Amino acid sequence: MLTDTIKAALWEELRFAKRQQWTITAAVVALIGGAYSIASEEHRLDAWEKAVITILIAAAVMVGIYWLSDLQRHLHNTRLGIDPCDPDPWWRGADVASGMVGAMILSAVVVCYLLLRDGAWEMLLAICLAFGMLPMGF
Repeated sequence: MLTDTIKAALWEELRFAKRQQWTITAAVVALIGGAYSIASEEHRLDAWEKAVITILIAAAVMVGIYWLSDLQRHLHNTRLGIDPCDPDPWWRGADVASGMVGAMILSAVVVCYLLLRDGAWEMLLAICLAFGMLPMGF
């Protein structure tokens, strides 16, 4: 049986984890926007630089999705700590988390399209093929 103090602490932990999800989403989207502002027309980056920025954007989105899913798992465990008979601890709030994932992916797709539309996609493909041909053990 949980005391009122422990239950209040677990509720506060839920609020904190939800705030962290919003913070991660905002940080990744801001990072994507910053990458686009670096690669704007004023700076005239080469194709390989745009390809590297695209790879970094993809990595940032993957890390952001991992952190969001990790926080969703933490929310699941905390909800079970509050109420072990909770019927759907994983799916409560999953629609918001999936919206956050969607926002990160959508902003990354738009920015990557804008970066690669001038032929830099060929350089991205060459970089990916070069990494694909490396032996697995390096």
